Amino acid sequence: MIEEIPLNFKFNPTNSKLNYPQCRCGNCPQFYFNLLSVASRGSGKTFNICKLISHYEQNDLIDNDGIIHPLRTIVISPTLDANPIFKGLTSLDEEDIHDKFSDALLQGIVDDIKKNKEETELYHKYIQAYKKAVKIKESKLSVFFDKNPEIYDILKVHNFEDPDEIPQPKYLISPVNIIVLDDLMATGAFTNKKLSSLTNNLIKNRHNGISFAILAQSVKSIPKNIRLNCNVFFIGKFASKKVVLEDLYEEVSNVLTIEQFEELYDVATQEQYGSLIIDCSHKDKRFMRGLDTQLIIK
Repeated sequence: MIEEIPLNFKFNPTNSKLNYPQCRCGNCPQFYFNLLSVASRGSGKTFNICKLISHYEQNDLIDNDGIIHPLRTIVISPTLDANPIFKGLTSLDEEDIHDKFSDALLQGIVDDIKKNKEETELYHKYIQAYKKAVKIKESKLSVFFDKNPEIYDILKVHNFEDPDEIPQPKYLISPVNIIVLDDLMATGAFTNKKLSSLTNNLIKNRHNGISFAILAQSVKSIPKNIRLNCNVFFIGKFASKKVVLEDLYEEVSNVLTIEQFEELYDVATQEQYGSLIIDCSHKDKRFMRGLDTQLIIK
């Protein structure tokens, strides 16, 4: 016989609620995701990712404070000339189009995003600090700064000038960033090294405010350590579906049998540019045909 004695062990963590901007339609993948799109050439990989990005461009990306965030798209693709559809995206500037991949380029892009984000946050901290200080009578400022040294340090950076007179950051509101990596199989991007530049940044994507979209023609060309850090999958048409189904089935094996997975794939890819989307960015995994129809097996 075993006696159980309650120990009254309590743990009440105080976790801040994540405040990521989201498209309020509630149906598309939620930020910040890592997306893997696999399909044979000409089967709609570029079409589908551009359709998704265009959806975000046409809808407000709003955080919990009601602030609308802009969208910034960055494309790295050696075959960009063959995919002019990218250039129709309004969130893609010419300076964010790259036709060669390197670890240094990717890290430079990420570092630039982090720098812009930090500058935006510092600018808004300066505004908040200035608004607090300007309410204090000049004779009492010294006492106020003694009690609030962090406000003094923030304002000292720009010599206590009015926020309208100090340099503004590149983005007054931090953008949602989507980095598209298209057709990089022959570039060395998909190394098996556990701490490659790409893998490292996939792991830190939420912290840096980045969603990655990896487009490839072969599942096997994407190392498992990269696939494990993806939570949205676009699976397009292949001449032979066996390898794709077997390699990606493990991502949904806890909710579907292999037969159900194959049935979903067949239904989703029967049309031109059709794709099966497995969206794990929401609380519950969802299956869709393209971005327009949710699929449910009963």
